Amino acid sequence: MELRQLVYFAAISKTGSITGAAKLLHVAQPAVSMAIKKLENELDTQLLHRKENGVTPTFEGLEFLQHCNQILQQAEDAKLSMKYLGELAVGEVTIGMPSMIGSYFFPPILMAFRHKYPNIQINDVDDMTLNIRDKLLNNELDIGVVASQYLTPELDHEIILREEIVIGMAIDHPLASNSSISARELLSHDLALSHYHRMLIEEISKTENVVPKISFTSELLPLIKNIIRQGYGISPIFESGVRDEELITTRPLEKPIYVELSLAWKRGKYLSKANSALKRFVLENVECRQAAVPAGLETDFSS
Repeated sequence: MELRQLVYFAAISKTGSITGAAKLLHVAQPAVSMAIKKLENELDTQLLHRKENGVTPTFEGLEFLQHCNQILQQAEDAKLSMKYLGELAVGEVTIGMPSMIGSYFFPPILMAFRHKYPNIQINDVDDMTLNIRDKLLNNELDIGVVASQYLTPELDHEIILREEIVIGMAIDHPLASNSSISARELLSHDLALSHYHRMLIEEISKTENVVPKISFTSELLPLIKNIIRQGYGISPIFESGVRDEELITTRPLEKPIYVELSLAWKRGKYLSKANSALKRFVLENVECRQAAVPAGLETDFSS
């Protein structure tokens, strides 16, 4: 059974003649007659009463017409659905990102995307960058933010963030008088950390052979900033994450540490039009902070 045969049968039922259906559809009359005859043979059922002045559906033909109209409507709905997707009128996108980056870096971009495409649903998968990388490789995600050093040849990517890590603290914190912070000074004060930053502290602790004073752990950037603001702890952080905070100041580490994050997707994997639009929109609108990274100082703590 072909969709073309159903179109012909519906047109015949509408016009009351094979000739009328052929004119309506702008096809040759013999083509319509042959298609309907093949349809009747396939169904082993007579669908039309053929008369000198036209045709009418048989009892079986009327029953078949109901199914025919439903199928044609579903086909039309499918065409419209694909048309809307092609125009990005509707759709759904999913992006994986670490919590701290998702807390301040992406919201303006995602809201701008939502404003441009108001009927596209945005889903955020909150996870560590190593997990996001693995989900991309296992086809569980289409787009994700991954620490650049964890990228593999199977992933295409573009850098979206390259920035120095600084230490955030209250403006009246004792370390605020320093021009920079040593590793031992950092580890000797109460720390407010996300899991995103914990690897950094663990690596520094091993190097310095000092047990860190971790007082708070949270993935909520507003909570981390409030702890810093109240003087209950200091935290390694991107300066851009606290740039507009009047009661928080930042100091660099004596030995600078840099992080680089990329927007990544699996090489050769098909991306839906909505996901492709999101990828393109992010890369066009992101302000990639191209901090100069001295050789050998790239450090990742984003797993």
